[in-house]
Amino acid sequence: MKTAWRLLAIWLAIASLAIACAPRAPAADVAPLAPEPGRQKHLVMGILQEPKGWGLFADSSSAGGAQQPVAMLTRTLTIVDGDGSIAPVLAESIPSVEKGDWLINSDGTMEQTWRIRSTARWHDGQPLTADDFVFGWEILADPGLPARPSSVARQVASATAPDPTTLVLRFKSTTPAAREALFDPYPRHILGDAFAARDPERFVNLDYWRDAYVGAGPYRLASWQRGAFLELAAFPDYVEGKPRIDLITFKFLGDPVTLLANVVSGDVEAALPDGLSVEMAKDLQQGWAAPGSGNNVILSYDGRLFRLYFQHRPEYARPAAARDPQVRRAFYHTLDKDGINEVELAGLGRPADSWVPPEDPRLPRLRDAIPEWSYDLPLAKRILQDAGWERGPDGTLIHTASGQRMETEIRVTPGQGHVKAVAVMANGWRQVGAAVTETVIPANLVSDAQYRATSTFTGLYGHSMSLDWEDRFYGCTQAAGPENRWLGSQGGYCNPAAQPLIERLQVTVPDSERTSLQVQIMRMVLKEDLAELPLYWQVTPYVFARAVTGFGDVRGWGNALRNVHLWDRAG
Repeated sequence: MKTAWRLLAIWLAIASLAIACAPRAPAADVAPLAPEPGRQKHLVMGILQEPKGWGLFADSSSAGGAQQPVAMLTRTLTIVDGDGSIAPVLAESIPSVEKGDWLINSDGTMEQTWRIRSTARWHDGQPLTADDFVFGWEILADPGLPARPSSVARQVASATAPDPTTLVLRFKSTTPAAREALFDPYPRHILGDAFAARDPERFVNLDYWRDAYVGAGPYRLASWQRGAFLELAAFPDYVEGKPRIDLITFKFLGDPVTLLANVVSGDVEAALPDGLSVEMAKDLQQGWAAPGSGNNVILSYDGRLFRLYFQHRPEYARPAAARDPQVRRAFYHTLDKDGINEVELAGLGRPADSWVPPEDPRLPRLRDAIPEWSYDLPLAKRILQDAGWERGPDGTLIHTASGQRMETEIRVTPGQGHVKAVAVMANGWRQVGAAVTETVIPANLVSDAQYRATSTFTGLYGHSMSLDWEDRFYGCTQAAGPENRWLGSQGGYCNPAAQPLIERLQVTVPDSERTSLQVQIMRMVLKEDLAELPLYWQVTPYVFARAVTGFGDVRGWGNALRNVHLWDRAG
């Protein structure tokens, strides 16, 4: 432990010299706001990757924490709390059948009436009205724009605003997800004329989506110095109350080691998911956050499932074996899940065998639809032989019919744990005869959706669970492509036999019927196709210096930002 901190101290000295000699960052693209009178409370946070923009047409990749500033700028009708319950934000309450503002019609359609808080405001001070939600739905539903509506948003047949605080949504069919965050509002008073001009290319490239964003969250865009930092200022008219911290600066630090160095030196006071590895966090617990220090390191299960996705589209799959379920099944048995858990999550993670969490009460009903897994290299070799793969003179697998070599690539985002985990996976693949390239995605490509969606063989990725999980990742309409700016399902998986079941699931409300459909979908997608290889349920570090208080419950992916307006900073 002492050696690790001594090396870190040496690295800090080198980094300080490098920073002093570095060229000056480009001028800010967004002018800083004038400071308010009196002493401001200022918090510095560290993330690895810089956001590319805001709203519908920006890459929403969560890699490297780039989503964290976005989560501070934006709010919608509801938000998910740490225990998974839905809480109203811009809405006064959540519609329900009991209250009469959620109607289930005899023809299978639905109607909801939402009441928007009269105190809701945009960052420019203008009232946020029900018509701004109508406008948000119009943008999302416009076939000429590259938006990607969720499965529940696609069920909305119409949105109207009888008055400034009343939003009426009519649904084509029933859907259990209609009480969640359906879609975001957008300011018609800013974007309305450009939308009415019907020039999609001009609309998606408006400055609004990058440098001039106006949202309704607890913080607003203050200044943005590309490649260096982003500053968000407290929005005094935020609907849940003015944030207690006046200014939050996000430093873009590029890699976990640099972030760790900034935490230890005190230059960064908070680091949330997709920053430090679990191993780094455990080291911090023994030193920087040791008992009596006042600093906090929290390790929490965040509800994200990490797995290997494969390239299912013939135009990108190299070799074509990526599209063969038997090859994927063989590689599943080369995965040392215990070893991956040890290097990725310091042994604290939970192995995953499906997209159903281990504590889910439905698991016994789903068990028969979950593929068997064992770390069994001889079995993997036999499956590959049965699929027509034999070792060539140099030991690399060659397909006996096509002559194609098993030259594979695994892509992974930067991060100490991820890189080590991929090394464990690649070792198993090599032992059965696959040639493997371990590609750490360059920083400038981490948020490049097209690059990630056109991976030639496989990649490691994770997402938090949601009611539309099956549609998001296995629905035929969700495949990433140029028509949706590559923001869909990265592997492009599509099973025409499963698609009708996935569509039915999105409009089915009773739990028993939903479970029955999920069993059938999982059997096709996971047990028969092995469309993805489940690996582990993520453990996430949250790091707060002793001066930071009020962060409360951080359970759930990114949930610490749910109540960011209640954070405080002493001194």
